[in-house]
Amino acid sequence: MGAMSGKLPMRLRVHRPRWARSRSKIGNVPGDLSSDVSTKKKDTVPSHIRVIQYDGRTHTNEVVESIDNEDSDNPDIVTWIDLHGIRDMDALRSLGRRFGLHPLALEDVVQMDQHAKMERYGETLFFIARMPVGDNGFHTEQVSIFLVGNTVITIQEKVGDCLDPVRDRISHARGRIRDRGADYLVYAVIDAIIDGYFPIIDRYESHLSEMAELLQDADNDNLPMHLHHIRADLLAIRKTVQQHRDALRLLLREGDGILANDTRLYLRDCQDHIGQLMEAADTDRETCGELRELYFALLGQKNNDVMKVLTIIATIFIPMSFVAGIYGMNFDQKASPLNMPELEWSFGYPFALSVMMVLALSLLYFLYRKGWLG
Repeated sequence: MGAMSGKLPMRLRVHRPRWARSRSKIGNVPGDLSSDVSTKKKDTVPSHIRVIQYDGRTHTNEVVESIDNEDSDNPDIVTWIDLHGIRDMDALRSLGRRFGLHPLALEDVVQMDQHAKMERYGETLFFIARMPVGDNGFHTEQVSIFLVGNTVITIQEKVGDCLDPVRDRISHARGRIRDRGADYLVYAVIDAIIDGYFPIIDRYESHLSEMAELLQDADNDNLPMHLHHIRADLLAIRKTVQQHRDALRLLLREGDGILANDTRLYLRDCQDHIGQLMEAADTDRETCGELRELYFALLGQKNNDVMKVLTIIATIFIPMSFVAGIYGMNFDQKASPLNMPELEWSFGYPFALSVMMVLALSLLYFLYRKGWLG
């Protein structure tokens, strides 16, 4: 969403279930990458492999064409293999063979629409995160993370992510990341992804503030629909971050023997961030409901004001119409002297108008005393 001013445009979106957007063909062999439908997407980019290696003293960062020799037997050197694009199935299979990645994990990698989760395969930890992308609405991209010994592998569909601060900390030796192991790098990646949700929440809060200012515009018929869309997006955000919290809880439980104790502390802090996001999303959803109720209350008040004006007009003209109706009856004056003798008066017409005027002014004074005209 961009900045809003004046009348809101209509926006309709249809959310398809995740299983309907990406699913392997029925009957495929589990872990088979040969016919996965996700690899046939037109916007899937070619593979781009960046390898970052570092310890407390040294650091290298280079783009490579293969990962056959991109690991280190030195336990003090951390290797980060950062893969963008999953079109090259041979590269993924090679990656799986090189590091002993489980076929089911690789199948989850290419599915691309998995929810946040964590699995442990032997001494390999596998974590899927949903990274928020784009500035219009709420959209996420899957980031698959492997921890194999002193090697961290991250795989995502497109180039461009929220991990540049992590790469910058490594290249400039900022913070403690260069002095920690590969498990801390996994934490840093997950934490950067989770922190990427805070600007999303802030953006929706800004939209809600703008909508609160537009509530006085009774002609803004699209505002309730926009509030509905924002509420739906906030619900999706809450569900997504809650899945991350569940995955982190499982990571802490299943990471025995792999995760260092101090890394566990940082992962728990990441869980606290998720709790803040969930609380903010719940608060904003409540705000959506309150704004929606306030909008309809104000709309009802405006409608009542319109009905009030119409009622006043009708109240004034009903007795006048009654008088006009009486004198509109066609009684024969020759048949009886009692049949509207005032019709023969010289001032009959001014008399009728005067009666109508007195009735109208009397009703106006009565309504004024009752406070209807103030």
